Amino acid sequence: MHRLLVGVAAFTSFGLLLLALPESAPAQPADGGAELRAQFARTWALVRVERYGADGERLPPPQPPAFGAGTPVGFLMYDADGHMGVVIEQESRQASAGPRRTPDEALAAVTSYTSYFGPYTINAAEGYVTHHVAGSLNPGGAGRDNRRYYEFSGNELALKPPSGSDGVQLRIVWERVPPRDDLTREERRLVGFWAFDRVERRAGDRESLAANQWANGYITYMPSGQMAVHLARPGRTSYTGARPTPAEAEAALGSYASYFGPFTLHADRGYVVHHRVGNSNPNGSGVDAQRFYRLAEDQLILMPPPATVDGRSVQSFIHWRRLGARD
Repeated sequence: MHRLLVGVAAFTSFGLLLLALPESAPAQPADGGAELRAQFARTWALVRVERYGADGERLPPPQPPAFGAGTPVGFLMYDADGHMGVVIEQESRQASAGPRRTPDEALAAVTSYTSYFGPYTINAAEGYVTHHVAGSLNPGGAGRDNRRYYEFSGNELALKPPSGSDGVQLRIVWERVPPRDDLTREERRLVGFWAFDRVERRAGDRESLAANQWANGYITYMPSGQMAVHLARPGRTSYTGARPTPAEAEAALGSYASYFGPFTLHADRGYVVHHRVGNSNPNGSGVDAQRFYRLAEDQLILMPPPATVDGRSVQSFIHWRRLGARD
């Protein structure tokens, strides 16, 4: 059960299957109609990865280090307004042995975690959903379209990416995570997809400082009680080959932030806790993140703990804008 509440992992080979539209592409209305979009608009937990041969025969389960081996954990999140995000984490990821990760540790981290986000559209007539990737842990994923044929069956959603060069077809099966029935009014105000706007930094009450800005990103709070973050820096460079070099992996990991897990809102104290069960940086897995917040109708500001810079306390303010309509 703990792993169902958790999150995300995948190999670079799978990360390369998860691609999409330019980062600036606006969300487009899906063409499957409101009823079909409502079927997608859930939190989905990764259940299993099935493999089929070119003749349709069921193949043995994937073996390490292939995507889907063992018990990876992941979440696929959609809203009804055309926004999505996915996080998948391979089992048995290792934290860095020392205070600074090595290039080889960065390679292991990048190739065992998948994160991407962006708009989505549905082609109901042909039975596929397209994820228009605005940002991805794999820098080459941004700006491409990931087409997935879909099948609904009971509480399950199966997505089928294109067959591999060996003719093997993956069938990735997700299970619907039911919404919490005890959400408070304030938690319902927080629920939804939020797009990154800007970061502000201040020393003391008034002095404004320069801030290292993200290019784009989503933070998502779902009615299921799960949340996820996706943030990409500007100017990221694609890998030179199908698999990143250790140096490329370090650059990718250092320019993209992602984590996921349950969230707990303490409205009376003005903060939310992100219980990070999965993280693009393995050292952050299992570490809670407390964020004080300010919430308006369509604006969310998150404030991490202050940092000490040159002996001064510096507070960051991360601004987000709501995507889509509130429930």
